[in-house]
Amino acid sequence: MRIFLTGATGFVGNRLLKKLLKKNFSVRAISRSKKKLSINKIQIIEGDLTSSELDLTKAILNCDVILNCAGEIREKNKMKSLHVEATIKMLNAAERSFELDGKQKHWIQLSSVGAYGKSNCQNTKKIITEKSSLNPIGEYEETKTIADNLIISFAKKHAMTYTILRPSNIVGYSMPNQSFLGLLKAIKKRKFFYIGSKESIATYVHVDDVVDALILSITSSSAKNQVFNISNDCRLSEIINNIAISCGIKSNFLCIPEKPLRFLVSIISRFIKIPLSISRIDALTSKTYYPNTKISDILNFTPKYNIPQFAVLYLNKMNSNDR
Repeated sequence: MRIFLTGATGFVGNRLLKKLLKKNFSVRAISRSKKKLSINKIQIIEGDLTSSELDLTKAILNCDVILNCAGEIREKNKMKSLHVEATIKMLNAAERSFELDGKQKHWIQLSSVGAYGKSNCQNTKKIITEKSSLNPIGEYEETKTIADNLIISFAKKHAMTYTILRPSNIVGYSMPNQSFLGLLKAIKKRKFFYIGSKESIATYVHVDDVVDALILSITSSSAKNQVFNISNDCRLSEIINNIAISCGIKSNFLCIPEKPLRFLVSIISRFIKIPLSISRIDALTSKTYYPNTKISDILNFTPKYNIPQFAVLYLNKMNSNDR
């Protein structure tokens, strides 16, 4: 089975590439720089998905699976081009390649639970499933959701199947986002405080669990034409307590009333940049859950990595690297 992989140099894509090779899949990967993919076992196509000069039909030809892990998380002005316009180009190329090789493609899309909107829900418990309505907020979330819908619509009319995987916040040793590490360091330095209550939910999932779910989406026929959420939710207090025990400190952190803090942050942030933002308050007060019920029932998949335990391992590793 031959895989056409995008985003192979990214946080998830690179971990996925290595595991695909261990499982002896044939991989054709696209990259803007061959130097970033110095692996002899794969076929590398040098190019940019957003470029009009790239022959995507040739790139996808004779592939069985299109595994799209490409994503722009920093520059908003590039998100539509990569997430939406490049998806349209690849879908058209998939159709043309099918006319040439007769192979029905299976498209696996790495998306985000951000498709459902903000996790904070007025400090009340909220359960998000694959049947929940879509309400993306923000350029990344909106463009990713548009791409999801394009893929689903295309598959209904053409010889293609799909699996869309929507993970929550992905964590791992090489993660580019430093907010998780910032949280752990704040706990260690006793600069952390609860907001509103101590019942908040942390919605994280380990990168290797995401990779395993993506590979299962290749090998399981039950994954076809399905959307799956994946998260390994836990109480925020579990992470805090684990870090506190590991660092030998007390876990009796203060709990600050939410409404006055929101008001204060909204005023101060107009004049100066501060570490605590309204979006960060949203995350620290969220009581939203993303159950794995569907992916468990259909694919018999359950995340393996315990997030509070990983938090301790990750903080220890980062501390040893700083020495």
